[in-house]
Amino acid sequence: MDLDTSLEELSWIPRPRILALRRLALGTVGDLLSHYPRRHEDRREFRGFPREETIGPVCLCGEVAKTRLMRFGGRKIFEAVLEESGAHALSQPLTCRWFNLHYIQKMIATGQQLVVFGRVKRKGPRLLIDHPEFEVIEDDEEILIHFRRITPIYPATEGLSQRVLRALIFRLLEEVAVAPADVPLPASLSNGEDENVLRKIHFPQNNEQLRKVRDHLVLGEFFRMQIQIAAARAENSARVGCRHQSHGLLAEQFIAALPFAFTGAQQRVFNEVKRDLQVATPMNRLLQGDVGSGKTVVAIAAMLLALESGSQAALMAPTQILAEQHYAVLRNWLDPLGIRIALRTGTRQEDNAPLPLFAHAESESLGSAGYQPAVSGSLPDTTPSGISEPRYQHRHLPHFERPWSKYAITFSTRNRRILSERARDVVLESIRRWDGRRYELFGACVMPNHVHLLIEPMVERQNESGNSIFFSLSKILHSIKSFTANRINKIEKVNEPVWESESFDRMIRSESDLQEKFEYITRNPWDAGIAKPKDDYPWVWYPRARQEEFAASCRERQAGSLRSPAEAGNKNTPHIIVGTHALLYEGVNFTHLGLAVIDEQHKFGVAQRAKLTSREPAPDVLVMTATPIPRTLTMTIYGDLEISTIDEMPRGRGEIITHLLTGDKLGEAIAFLREHLSDGRQGYIIYPLIDESEKLEAKAAAKEFEIWQERLRPFRCELLHGRVASPDKQSIMQRFRSGETKALISTTVIEVGVDIPNATIMLIENAERFGLSQLHQLRGRIGRGAYTSHCWLVSSDKSTETRTKLSVLEKTTNGFEIAEADWELRGPGDLLGTAQSGLPELKLGDLRRDAVLMRKARQAALELLENDPGLDCPENQRFRDLIVERQGQTFSHVS
Repeated sequence: MDLDTSLEELSWIPRPRILALRRLALGTVGDLLSHYPRRHEDRREFRGFPREETIGPVCLCGEVAKTRLMRFGGRKIFEAVLEESGAHALSQPLTCRWFNLHYIQKMIATGQQLVVFGRVKRKGPRLLIDHPEFEVIEDDEEILIHFRRITPIYPATEGLSQRVLRALIFRLLEEVAVAPADVPLPASLSNGEDENVLRKIHFPQNNEQLRKVRDHLVLGEFFRMQIQIAAARAENSARVGCRHQSHGLLAEQFIAALPFAFTGAQQRVFNEVKRDLQVATPMNRLLQGDVGSGKTVVAIAAMLLALESGSQAALMAPTQILAEQHYAVLRNWLDPLGIRIALRTGTRQEDNAPLPLFAHAESESLGSAGYQPAVSGSLPDTTPSGISEPRYQHRHLPHFERPWSKYAITFSTRNRRILSERARDVVLESIRRWDGRRYELFGACVMPNHVHLLIEPMVERQNESGNSIFFSLSKILHSIKSFTANRINKIEKVNEPVWESESFDRMIRSESDLQEKFEYITRNPWDAGIAKPKDDYPWVWYPRARQEEFAASCRERQAGSLRSPAEAGNKNTPHIIVGTHALLYEGVNFTHLGLAVIDEQHKFGVAQRAKLTSREPAPDVLVMTATPIPRTLTMTIYGDLEISTIDEMPRGRGEIITHLLTGDKLGEAIAFLREHLSDGRQGYIIYPLIDESEKLEAKAAAKEFEIWQERLRPFRCELLHGRVASPDKQSIMQRFRSGETKALISTTVIEVGVDIPNATIMLIENAERFGLSQLHQLRGRIGRGAYTSHCWLVSSDKSTETRTKLSVLEKTTNGFEIAEADWELRGPGDLLGTAQSGLPELKLGDLRRDAVLMRKARQAALELLENDPGLDCPENQRFRDLIVERQGQTFSHVS
């Protein structure tokens, strides 16, 4: 048996245990042996029961003296009273409690010996542990595996108790001849614990051995991470990039026209970026700065450097609101310089045309960092004459249905019911029946258990205003489903539901998208293996004459995307393209992308970012974040990026005062808000949820909206959240920006990108449900102008943890201090996000606790690749697998 042996091959592991192990992604002997303990308990000798509360959790052992089950309202509380061994008159028993966990009472009985782990607290005369981890000690032949030793405690799952996991791993270690670590270490990192490290990490002989073997394994994890990061930096440096050689006149003209001077930090960062742009090695730089520190204006100046050298620039934002905010700011600042700017989002494609969201904003509106436009008060009127805004109707449609749009629709049979050939005839006949009456049909395919359609809904009628009302997708699908269900049941002589009520539909956003969906639908039976390559499948339909039109339009589109940079300079090619993830998928053709700026980069996955930047020659990449990053993380997730920091705030920003408030004192904040609304200011009321949840005790924006309308009457309130239809969202934001709406009841959809200088009040309900960094981001929506702003954090959670967390925001508005506090309170797990970063998973390492080990691993990896870049030395060739295992899917270009 070796580490690659499948656990299924081991006859002594029961099948139910194999299935439970699979839930933990443990399939081989090596997987199970590298399922490291999350902690250890020293069960060689237990301390006596404490007499007072403990600051942290403690491990105790005692005998169950009595148990009882109590009911309070709808809650059940099970209690087990423990007495320590050798109890005397002064000994105080310990009560363990579990709430609404009915199965616990079946596991614990009087007379059992129990090991418990938890924090002791005092309530009156009693000492309590609520919901402790526990283990029943059974006096059997395996007692020495679980007791009288330093005992491992594992991440477990249903069907795998600690005893079972511990016994399985103990037996595997007995049967496996060698149990080496899975990551080799260079000599500079080895601490002499190279042999039997897996045996030692599970069942150490003493605490010193445990410390040394843990350090050894953590160094292995960190070394693997750091050598991949170092290799990624080398890979990026080897790519062919764009050397942006220019005099910088556009950037100088832009900076000179700003109604403020760069701060020292902005100028320093701009110089760093400028140096990167002037060399052939692709820039891969992270720009971090607090909310409102002026990152965007530095990024714009960098884009102008790229433009002047003949390249295009792209600015990608995570949300439509933020993308439109950037587009409007760029228009205000760069229209006077003759820069052509385009917007590409999932629902809007504009080229230097005003957006509904910002079209009526005053020319002196502030930029995304709170700055005035470059040429304040002298911007040209860019509204095209004779062009009206698109009109949207409120109809009973999915939120993304739009006039004159094409849709790819899929709907399935109930319970994957297989349609007979006669039933498929009926479905195709019904689909063609409505062609030209309710929609134009571009393609259809009736598969045995689902249906694909490619349609454009037609006009149903004109409303009183003369606007066209289109057939809704729901009405179209109802026509097809109801007609076919009756006929199919008659044919098959059954009376059962035929169709699922749900359907999947996607709006076609480009000609290439249309071609792709058309080919997918018309090829589906052969691609899915339903029909053989040379066989006919009679339930596919499309207008034959349309094939050549599709192909021709795609060839023309492809040819247009291959223009040279010189040809790209025509009057219709945008210099800067602003967008959301639509930049990746919506058929956006870059003629010569030289600089990609990615805002709020942590909201994009590695694959999304790489898709924008993985082209040749490699564009320079500037990623921005308003969430300051603890220094240890800059060595890990962002280890292959150069770091620039704007650590200085511009002058003239209003102060933000933060108040903590319990729910029973909400009236104080309401009165304060009404007073400021009367003075002409505006405010946000933020909730963690859109709708109420049975699982979460938290207020929801949709339900509370009507209450706030009454509280703030006669001031206008509006509701904004992620499920609001895009045109409605734009209208809501337009009214709020113009001052028509005074209070916005919202979810975190406004976390980034909303910039209203007149909004000076924010009230966040259930503040305990947000992380510190997210609360800081939300708070950054106020304080954008010269007025003093106030943020009210409302929470009825009186726990020490919540009070400690929220008091950080009360004490400081410095994002870097808040990020470090968040790091301390939450730990690295939530902040690291290795799945999103593409970095190897950390099973043992703790980035905060083990920062010294991380620095040692980083230094060793850098020295190794510096001295032997190709890992050609015989003693270094063993490290090649560490790079190959992730290369191409993790750190390429942007981390």
